Amino acid sequence: MQNKVIIITLLFFNCSLPVFSQQGGVKDFKLINAVNKNEVSLSDFNNKKVIAVIFTSNYCPYSKLYEQRILDLHKRFAGQGFQILLINPNNPEKSKDDSIEKMAQKARDKKFPFPYLADKNQLVCKQFGATKTPEAFLLAKKGNSFQVVYHGAIDDNPQVPQDVTNAYISDAIVAALGGKAVRNAKTRATGCVIKMN
Repeated sequence: MQNKVIIITLLFFNCSLPVFSQQGGVKDFKLINAVNKNEVSLSDFNNKKVIAVIFTSNYCPYSKLYEQRILDLHKRFAGQGFQILLINPNNPEKSKDDSIEKMAQKARDKKFPFPYLADKNQLVCKQFGATKTPEAFLLAKKGNSFQVVYHGAIDDNPQVPQDVTNAYISDAIVAALGGKAVRNAKTRATGCVIKMN
């Protein structure tokens, strides 16, 4: 029964690449950092305990609403073995605001202290099964690999940060850093549909 559920999920997300390696952990990936054009791999952060992979975009109003909250997550948890990887999966031919050049400008303007990665072939977005921006996947180090321990929304109130009642990703980070199970492991992401190739 479990195998059937996994197959249905992959078909639903039109996901041609499984997120898990044969060893059961998240597959490594390599993308270009828009700011310096250097390649960045998930495996570059094997020394981290927890990684938030957040699919986002320049143009999406929901993504813009969460930029400061993502910066706040870095500020709060970076010293505890936590890393953020922002990934922009949008096709720049369909969304001019999501070109590599405009991504780099955004990262400089906002002073992102973490990589802002371009997934223009959309291999990583399909690997994770992401369909929206913003959409978060929290990975926790278990043994020699990372496992997805949370997937979904950053919190439950995009418009008004002061009125958030469920800080999903923040609570998940606290649990994962403490070696505990994440209570709400999956929520529904709210945002803009990824502009596919």
